[in-house]
Amino acid sequence: MWLELFVCLFLAHLMADFVLQNNRICKDKVERKWRSPNLYVHVIVVFALSWLASFDVSFWWCAAIIGVSHFFIDLWKSFRQEKVEWFVLDQVSHIAVLAIITWLWYSHHEWSIAFGISLKVVMVIVAFLVCWKPANIFIKLMLKHFSVKMPEDKEVGFKAGALIGTVERWLILIFVCLQRYEALGLLIAAKSIIRFRDKETVKTEYVLAGTLLSIFIAVVAGLLLNGVMA
Repeated sequence: MWLELFVCLFLAHLMADFVLQNNRICKDKVERKWRSPNLYVHVIVVFALSWLASFDVSFWWCAAIIGVSHFFIDLWKSFRQEKVEWFVLDQVSHIAVLAIITWLWYSHHEWSIAFGISLKVVMVIVAFLVCWKPANIFIKLMLKHFSVKMPEDKEVGFKAGALIGTVERWLILIFVCLQRYEALGLLIAAKSIIRFRDKETVKTEYVLAGTLLSIFIAVVAGLLLNGVMA
C-alpha cells in the first residue's frame, strides 16, 4: 500500500529534521550555508533514515534522491529569513519529494511495512512527533508573523511554554483519538480560567494566541488520524 511507504518516509523525515536536529545545528547551517559540515552530516542522516525506513536494500537510489533534494532545499532555506512562510514552504517541499518518490517506487515495486508493524502504530508515532517540535516551531513563527509580543523573559518563557504546549497537544490528541470530547472541553476550560487570572496583558495575549494555535494543531492532527484509521 502506497500510504504505508509514504508514512514511513515521513516518519524518517520527522526524525531527521526535528528529533535529531537541534537549534545549534540549524543556526550553523544558516550562518555557514554550504560551508557548514552540519549540512552534509544532516543530509547523510536523512539518506540513512530514509533507506532504513524502506527496509529494502534496493531502495538506496530513492533514499539518495531524498537526501540530495533535502540538501538543496535546506541550502535554499538557509538564504531565507526565519519566517513562517519559508518554514511551511520548506516542509511542503520535503513532503512533495517524499510523495513523488513513493509514486515512483510503487510504479515498479510492491511494498509493505516489515516485521508486521501496523500502519496505525506508525501513524500514531507520526502524529505525536508532529505535535512536538514542528508544532512548537510553527506556533513560534506564527506569533512572530502576526507581531504577537513575547513577554520580556521570552527565552525562558518560550521554553517553558513549548513544554507545556507539547504536553497539552499530546493530551488533546489522545482525547480526540478516544473521542472523549468532554475531557477536551474540560482541559480548555481549565486553562482559560488560569489565563484570566493573569493580569499581565502582553503575557496573556501571547499565551492565549499560542494556546489557540496549539489546540487547533492537535485537534486537526487527531481528526486526521481518526479519519485515516477509520
